[in-house]
Amino acid sequence: MNAQKVEIGFVLLIAILIAVAMKIVGILLITALLIIPAAAARRVVRSPEGMAVWASLIGMIAVVLGLILSAQLDSPSGPSIVLMAAALFV
Repeated sequence: MNAQKVEIGFVLLIAILIAVAMKIVGILLITALLIIPAAAARRVVRSPEGMAVWASLIGMIAVVLGLILSAQLDSPSGPSIVLMAAALFV
């Protein structure tokens, strides 16, 4: 099995776990916003500086889209943000 596919699988499992656990532990939102944007940025650039810039942009976009989704669907904002971050990762 390709190591990159296994790594992507683990990152997706973490993203799903965070989305489900948001109801139980709110601090996971912070964890999700640290892990998912960085993982998505890693697929785009290779330098640490570029990863920091891209992860910040992806995190901001995920927050804005998550809040819009939350307002449109009248859903909790935390899981909506994590869902958008996971969608940006994929």
